[in-house]
Amino acid sequence: MKVYIKTPSRLHLGLIDLSGSLGRMFGGLGVGIDKPNIVIEAEHALGLTVTGKEVPYVTELAYRFFNAYNIKPTGHIHVEQVIPAHTGLGSGTQFALAVATALAKLNHLIVAPSQLALTMERAKRTGVGTAIFEKGGFVVDGGKKTVAGDSTDFPPLLYRQMFPDNWRFVIAVPNVTKGLCNAEEVSAFNNLPPMLEGEVAKICHLIMFKLLPALAEKDLENFGNALTDIQIITGNYFAHAQGGIYSNKEVADTVVFIKELDGVYGVGQSSWGPAIYGVVKQEQAKNTLQKLQKHLNRNIGGNAFIAKGNNKGAIIKITNSNRE
Repeated sequence: MKVYIKTPSRLHLGLIDLSGSLGRMFGGLGVGIDKPNIVIEAEHALGLTVTGKEVPYVTELAYRFFNAYNIKPTGHIHVEQVIPAHTGLGSGTQFALAVATALAKLNHLIVAPSQLALTMERAKRTGVGTAIFEKGGFVVDGGKKTVAGDSTDFPPLLYRQMFPDNWRFVIAVPNVTKGLCNAEEVSAFNNLPPMLEGEVAKICHLIMFKLLPALAEKDLENFGNALTDIQIITGNYFAHAQGGIYSNKEVADTVVFIKELDGVYGVGQSSWGPAIYGVVKQEQAKNTLQKLQKHLNRNIGGNAFIAKGNNKGAIIKITNSNRE
């Protein structure tokens, strides 16, 4: 048996509630995008071997899976493509789920992606990345319970909508310090004050009565406006952890540049960045990309690309090696 998996990336578009006043924390919204991708192949082998890209990290993920399910470590994993780590594009969850799903298939285990995410120590705050791996689209989850020490629950998926085919994200990954991760991220969250309930109310109002209706009605102008406003509220809340609304001054300057381009309806930073984006109509995407890449080349460097929504989740193909 051989298992092939190609994951989407994800843009994390914001957290909803960091007050916990109603017994739940976080809640997230995000969207699957068609690139970049993690591509792996896994097949049976006498022992565990990993080849290709990110060998130490994938080996660690594999052992985490085998230890959790008390399975002898066997199989060959080849990593063909990766999502750049710690850039705000969701590489950690997509990598963990790709490896765990492939090994579960090889070992004939039937395990839901949500359970695999918990097993692989993902979904500590939101289930956005997991929902995008499984289903794709634009998703909103309902946050984690605030019961002390309860890390076993998975955030419920509240909303999923197909992302419009004729909308595009023009995404920049500037050549700057990567976003917070691992211990730095944990420390940042631990030191944040409770979010004011008035700010939570603004975010919820924007989501329920502007962002989601605009998405359902394919109204890009109001979708973009709501998205930008949500990003500013959440960015202000995280300002003392990352130095401003965005991860650094260079990223902030680039967001301003994107926002002022003709045909850009909304802007933001994905997770801790440094990935930033503008949302545009399909016909405007190439022109926006050219201007953005020129701006990066003149200033801080980095790469820009166009992505469309991924509305299907990860591609998983299983072949029987005896028939090849």
